[in-house]
Amino acid sequence: MTDPPTDAPDDSQPPAQEPGRRRRWLPIGVGAALALAVVWAFATAWVGIWGSSPAYLITLLLALAAAIGLVAWALLVGPPPQRSPRWVWSARAGLLVAGVALLGLLVYLKPLSAEQIALDALDDGNGVTIDVSRSQIRLTPTDDPRGVGLAFYPGAKVDPQAYAHVLRPIAQAGFTVVVFKQPYNLAILDPNAADAVIGDRDDTIDRWAIGGHSLGGAMASRYAETERDELDALLLYAAYPVQDMSERIDLAVMSISGTNDGLATPADIDEHKPDLPPSTEYVPIDGAIHSFFGDYGPQRGDGTPGVTRADAQRQIADASIRFLETLDAG
Repeated sequence: MTDPPTDAPDDSQPPAQEPGRRRRWLPIGVGAALALAVVWAFATAWVGIWGSSPAYLITLLLALAAAIGLVAWALLVGPPPQRSPRWVWSARAGLLVAGVALLGLLVYLKPLSAEQIALDALDDGNGVTIDVSRSQIRLTPTDDPRGVGLAFYPGAKVDPQAYAHVLRPIAQAGFTVVVFKQPYNLAILDPNAADAVIGDRDDTIDRWAIGGHSLGGAMASRYAETERDELDALLLYAAYPVQDMSERIDLAVMSISGTNDGLATPADIDEHKPDLPPSTEYVPIDGAIHSFFGDYGPQRGDGTPGVTRADAQRQIADASIRFLETLDAG
């Protein structure tokens, strides 16, 4: 019997592709983590995702596609060509950093979804017609509409639907209200969204107030800093300006805030008073907190309420209506 050839394969050695597969556990892990984050976002905030600007929904779908692609590549594609250790570790580090960054972004941008009381306020009836598009929610009075409207910017990461309940009484009082859906629910990404209605020749509104809650109010103040045709007023909900606009003496301003607000605190409101026109009217709602200016549940860092949400929102709506009535009277 002759000895086997010395170059015959040794079955005792592991397959050559095994090391390559071991190196692909990282993309599998990154892909699985991204897919779980997308599923978690859909499961816990679908109402806010669907009711907001489509930007976050598109980002989630792209992240899911990337996750599926990573896992499929890691499982189905053959072993990679030989690379230098520096290239391999650079690729791994780049994938890990990109995955962690995208994962953090998906978690951070998850919207604060509207509660049922706000969703119920989006039904037609009782003197208000609701029109919803991918860019705005419009509450139009059907009985005796006035020539004054309110363009409204939501707070950071807050589902724009969450303001329907607190703003609906304003529409019932005869004032058109337009709530803008901002990219990723961040007004800072589209501070000029109100251009869609303010100065629109096809609109029936002759005079506009721009307003907003929290970051939305700050961006509304930036919008109001520059004189624009048809813009006559600024309405701030638990917000303060990001710049000095004290010289806008031709602008009517009302600042409504909560005395128990843990985010836009009374001290913050007082500190920024010199940045608003001297004629600004301040309306503190005793016991109100930051999240009472909408209906999206508790918010991290907020204060402890000393009044019911219903009572606080009634006072917010009453003050807003009074402000707009003054504007309507000239």
